[in-house]
Amino acid sequence: MQNGNLDLARGDSTLNGRLSEGQLHGPVKIEEFGRPQADLSYHHGQLNGPLTLYHPNGKVSAEMPYAQDRVHGLAKFYAAEGGLQRSAHYRHGRLHGEACNYFPDGSVAELEHYRDGVREGAYRRFHANGQVAFSAHYLRGVPVEPGRAFTEDGRALNAEGKPVSRLRGWWQGMFEEPQS
Repeated sequence: MQNGNLDLARGDSTLNGRLSEGQLHGPVKIEEFGRPQADLSYHHGQLNGPLTLYHPNGKVSAEMPYAQDRVHGLAKFYAAEGGLQRSAHYRHGRLHGEACNYFPDGSVAELEHYRDGVREGAYRRFHANGQVAFSAHYLRGVPVEPGRAFTEDGRALNAEGKPVSRLRGWWQGMFEEPQS
């Protein structure tokens, strides 16, 4: 079939879409046991537009924008309970820009930056209370200097992983955050 509706079934899974000149074109739905698995959008055989994946409980698992068969734009990934777990910017299929992981309460757990798929710039990991737990800076995927770790109350950790006294930290400038 070159043009028209496409309805495929394999076991308990179904795929519904349209063909144009023998290629998928337009919205495509995949279901299993009558529950949604994926909603996709095709343009002349290539993924193009929003792609949505679902958890077995029916809640959204991922939302990813596609352009010419590659992730392009802000992608979001969700836990089975519905909370946002990760958001990341893509350009032509590669991480590019800010990527963020989240704690179950929605607060930021990790913040990093990418350029053409390689970590570039500031990287921060956070304690659950919002304080920085670890800080580093990357250039073309390589740390520029050793990263720095911090306690939940914001004190720097020394090489042995022990908190530096506030006075010593202040004196040595240990509490200053590196500039992005």
